[in-house]
Parts: sequence; structure tokens; C-alpha cells
Amino acid sequence: MTIQQGHAPTGSIGWQLAIAATAIAGTLATACMMPFVALATVAAATMPRRQAAATIVGVWAVNQLLGFTLLGYPTDPRTMAWGGALGVATLGAMLIAAAVLGKRAPTLVRLVAAFASAFVGYEAGLFAFALVAGGTGAFTPAIIGQILLNDACWCAALVAVHAVLTRAAPRAFGPPLALVAA
Repeated sequence: MTIQQGHAPTGSIGWQLAIAATAIAGTLATACMMPFVALATVAAATMPRRQAAATIVGVWAVNQLLGFTLLGYPTDPRTMAWGGALGVATLGAMLIAAAVLGKRAPTLVRLVAAFASAFVGYEAGLFAFALVAGGTGAFTPAIIGQILLNDACWCAALVAVHAVLTRAAPRAFGPPLALVAA
């Protein structure tokens, strides 16, 4: 593969809407296992930083709205605080992924490094919040491993969906990522 983008990614409204649809479907399908790190990483790889940040905040807001209305999340202060912590951690994950990716076209190695770094940052942020708010029991190796696997699968699927959509309709979804191995 050759690199088709030599600078920062260029997002499109079509891709933002596809990510929003993914967030809605993901929330309804997985509720508490929303792949925030996957969404943050793919947004960072495919959109300019401001657009990625706006998309991630929108994804988080949709998730919270659906959770507190349709899925019946409790509306107690602790649950709402955890919702806020998820938003901050997700935005942080996007910023970490964007920093690792830099302004050059993403390579496969940089994309994997961005995902891994974003995941560590996301979980560290949530663990720090859990130290204050309670809930550190959810940070077992088994649970973290399950969340990592979920996010990694979603990330791979989102990259694949992006490839299909951008090749089929680049005007609507933006230019494709041409990931090289190096």
C-alpha cells in the first residue's frame, strides 16, 4: 500500500455521521461496554483534531443520553459523575491517539501504538477517578482484558468500515487511509 495522505487526516460529515450511528448502535447493543477508545482512536486517525474532538464529545453525549433515558441508567450523583469521567477519559484518549499519530499519514504501527496509548490513558484516567469516587474493583485483569478485546475488535471493524465507505464514496466520507506496515 502507498500513503495517500501526507498530512493530517481530513474528516467529512458523512464519516462523522457514520461514527454517530455506530455510537447509537454500540450503546444499544453493548450499553456499558461502549468502545470509546476505538472510536477515539479512529476519529483521531481520520479527522482533524477539532473535528475529532467534536465527534467524540457528540458520541459521548449520545451514549449518555441513551443510557439515562432508554437504558435506565440510575440518575444518582455517583452514576452521573462516572458518566462525566467517561467523557473526560474518552476525550483524553482521542488527544493521546492524535498525539501519537502526529500530522503524518498513519502507518499501521502508529495506529496500533495510538490505540494502545489511548487505551492505557483512558483506563488510567478512569482508575484515578475510581480511587476518588469508588469502584476500583472493576479494574481486574479479566475485566480490563475484556474491555481491551472489545475495543480492539471495534477499532479494527471501524477501520475496515472506513476503508469501504471512503473507497465507495470519497466525496461523502473523505479520503481513505492507506495504512502501510512501517
